[in-house]
Amino acid sequence: MGLDEQGSDGVVQVPVPPVGSYESGRLFHRLLQLFLRDMKEAGQPVGRHQYLLGAVVQLHEPARAEGRGDDPRQPSCACCRTPYPCRTVLGVAVSAGLPIPWDSPAAVVPALRDAGLDPRPGGEVTAEQVRWARGWGAQRAADGSWEIGITVDRGEVETQSVSDDAAMARYLAATAVALGSPYPYGWVEDAAEAAAVRPAAHEQVADWRERVRLPYLDVHREYGAPGDGAT
Repeated sequence: MGLDEQGSDGVVQVPVPPVGSYESGRLFHRLLQLFLRDMKEAGQPVGRHQYLLGAVVQLHEPARAEGRGDDPRQPSCACCRTPYPCRTVLGVAVSAGLPIPWDSPAAVVPALRDAGLDPRPGGEVTAEQVRWARGWGAQRAADGSWEIGITVDRGEVETQSVSDDAAMARYLAATAVALGSPYPYGWVEDAAEAAAVRPAAHEQVADWRERVRLPYLDVHREYGAPGDGAT
């Protein structure tokens, strides 16, 4: 682990994408998986959906760039063959809230471009303004905060503020990689289609109830946020 992955107090921190080495990519991957593992209350079993998300992320783990030894070049996604983190991993990391320490909006741009996320035509990101997606733009104020203008119905513009460059970086990343609402949440579903898979889904619930008691899963009950904890 390099010095860029440690804070001034020696605490491990999330590498800032785009990562510069295979080892940094592996650290980013492990921290994301641990973060996702801890997104539950302590005492609760590992959730089926939680486990499946981790399995999908695992498919997109970093692969060492071609070359000998510890190649310093940016690793690639083992699944997509694009620079790591790929769009899938970056989308999960940002949407889940992994604390990536970007210090400015401009620092986010290389990771977005590597993931195939480009600004709108004519868009740009500088130290003083952000013009990335249609419908909103942001300007940096003298005190270091940012004012974001969002176009709503009939061309009206609503404004909101974020406190500093780091907060604006998080806003840009979240907006650029927005996953949207996956089907069927917020969608109109077909009742016949839902009925077709429901019995099998319910069987899997029963299967998971037994599987989650296996030692390799049960040991992770202790991890998570303080809370009531479900049995």
